[in-house]
Amino acid sequence: MIIAGLGNPGNEYENTRHNAGFWAADAIADKFRVDLSQRQHQAFTGQLILHGQTHLLVKPQTYMNLSGEAIAGVMIDNNLPPEELLVIIDDINLPAGRIRMRACGSDGGHNGLKSIINHIGRNFWRLRIGVGQPVAKEDAAHTTLVSHVLGTVSPEEMAVFRLVIAAIPEMAALWLLGMGNKAMTRYNGIDFLNPEQEPAS
Repeated sequence: MIIAGLGNPGNEYENTRHNAGFWAADAIADKFRVDLSQRQHQAFTGQLILHGQTHLLVKPQTYMNLSGEAIAGVMIDNNLPPEELLVIIDDINLPAGRIRMRACGSDGGHNGLKSIINHIGRNFWRLRIGVGQPVAKEDAAHTTLVSHVLGTVSPEEMAVFRLVIAAIPEMAALWLLGMGNKAMTRYNGIDFLNPEQEPAS
């Protein structure tokens, strides 16, 4: 099985909202001691071993809009079907402090997902990390979605994202163990800004 965190390569994008998938992949790598130094199909990859089973963690090094090229190549090399792929992305339609896992679906306007769907179809898992919508200010009334997702995260926002990212290694482990539905039940309804709140049923 493959877990792919999407983002843009380069230091200038490291702390932007669009790189939430990279943050998640790094958290998974830290938790499971994955060495992401191997290059394969324009991606950094590494073996993730869980309960004796070997899986693959992937960080495409194409830009976001071309993520499908890297992921499709890795999947072909490993002879894996789309349903054995989990893609982790940012999502402007979820508020910061929320995450949502789904077994399939549309691209939701996300260009990274659109690229992957163009290469392998829709039948893969996705884990969305909420980054919220841009907040219009008097001096920035025309803030665009592009400038929002490519904007640098403030220290206050990053504190929220860290709460969310900390839960993702467990979600990834549940998915790898065939318990994606359990991960959804446990985490999809949680507001990490109010963690004591009961998940929505």
